[in-house]
Amino acid sequence: MAIENKEINVEGMHCPSCKLAVEMSLKDLEGVEDAVADFETGKVKVELDSDKVSDADLSGAVDEAGFKML
Repeated sequence: MAIENKEINVEGMHCPSCKLAVEMSLKDLEGVEDAVADFETGKVKVELDSDKVSDADLSGAVDEAGFKML
């Protein structure tokens, strides 16, 4: 288990509902412990197990929420 804190940039978040959608989608991934988004800056802080979650997984979850990881 390799817990890592990562900050990702997400394009398209404009409101609290956007923030919640991104957070929920990321938290649904096995290995993501926490996700906190800020729609004003477009940044998301993610606490994850890097042995279980890849950048591609994060990007896929963000896409599923209707946004794009930069």
